[in-house]
Amino acid sequence: MTINRSKAIKSLQQKGFRKKSSTHHIYFHHEFEGKETGAYTYVSHSKQKKDISGILLRSMRKQLYLDSIRQAVDLLKCPMDGDTYNSIIRGKAGF
Repeated sequence: MTINRSKAIKSLQQKGFRKKSSTHHIYFHHEFEGKETGAYTYVSHSKQKKDISGILLRSMRKQLYLDSIRQAVDLLKCPMDGDTYNSIIRGKAGF
C-alpha cells in the first residue's frame, strides 16, 4: 500500500496531531484534551519522498499505537476520524 505523503500530513493534523519541525524530519505528536498521549510519528522533509509505504508504514503503525497496517492506512487516508482513533489508542497510549 502506498499513501501520498502530503495527504497523510494533512490527515494527521486534522485528527489531533500537532506538527513540530526539526532539521531532518517533520514530527507529529498526538494530543487529546490538551495533553500529549505519547503517540507520534514523523516524515522526512525530502521532496523526493512523495509516498509512504513498506517499512516506513509499518514503523508508523507502531508509533501510532495501531494494531494493523490497515488501521494506519485508514488513519492516514482519512476513512478513520479523530474520535475513532482516540478510542482505539485510549488504553494503549496511557491516557
